[in-house]
Amino acid sequence: MKRHRIGIVHTFSGEPKAMLEGLRIGLGGFGVGRICPHITLLPPTNIHPSSMAGEIYRLRAIASETDPYQVTIGPAATFHPVSPVLYLSVEENDGNSMANLVTRLARSELYKPSSRPYVPHVTLSDGVDFARIVAATQVLDSELFTFSFSSFEMMLSGSQAYWEIYSDFRFAKCRKVFRGGLELEVFSHQSGDLAIYSLASDLDIHQSCFWPYPDRRFRIDGQRFISISVYNRGNLVAAGSGCYSSVFALIRSVVVKSEFQKIGLGSLIVGELLYALQLTGAEMVYAITEHANENFLLGLGAEKLFIWPPFLVQEKGTTLNSWSFSSR
Repeated sequence: MKRHRIGIVHTFSGEPKAMLEGLRIGLGGFGVGRICPHITLLPPTNIHPSSMAGEIYRLRAIASETDPYQVTIGPAATFHPVSPVLYLSVEENDGNSMANLVTRLARSELYKPSSRPYVPHVTLSDGVDFARIVAATQVLDSELFTFSFSSFEMMLSGSQAYWEIYSDFRFAKCRKVFRGGLELEVFSHQSGDLAIYSLASDLDIHQSCFWPYPDRRFRIDGQRFISISVYNRGNLVAAGSGCYSSVFALIRSVVVKSEFQKIGLGSLIVGELLYALQLTGAEMVYAITEHANENFLLGLGAEKLFIWPPFLVQEKGTTLNSWSFSSR
């Protein structure tokens, strides 16, 4: 069975990401179109599919025990003569948070120990001549910006040259709850992951319901995403996803492992999604479901709607329900 090639990284957003992309283009285009600007926390490794679910849980547990931290990016430096790499240095602003995170991440037999000391950095170019490296270090000789991290990401390589962000791991405490005599851990994040996609497929639910891409049923621009995963003894037993924009939100999907159904995990997921969506400022949360599942949502406080808003796409055989948080 084909192994997954993954890397654990910090990624950037907004103006810092645009600045880093511009520097990479100006210095020869290293990685542009193949991998986003990032700080490597764990180098690429190949993981067998049978080990992936357990590794995702391990990463979620580590992230839940990590506090957000800030770093300073710049000035430029190089690994020459060991390697012709030009990079931006990374310095922690508040202790050894990143170093401690890297140490905990590396405590797994899935990752080979490195023979070189860990140096956090943002690669700008690789393989350029030494004269250009020297010139760049003279120009980029000071701090460029500070950046706060509240998560790390798993990147997946579908081919040797291209990498994409596949999962995010939030620095937020997991909630511990009990249902049906089971102790559960509830994690909140933005996108789905390979474990969730596998669970959804087993239940004949399309994986796209957990992708961090616009939901075609929700015709509003600027969609943002929320996912919930629930674990029992390190095993994924349920998951849910939602998207939102402005004051409107949509519960996209709820999946519960077959042997854990009928003990309230579906209602737990919906409750967690409603709470998370309300915190975003959503005033109206919609759910489009098959008629057979309507009573489940009505039992959770939803109201059936008979008039469909123009930004929701009704599919054949479905019904519309909603929750209102409006204070007006």
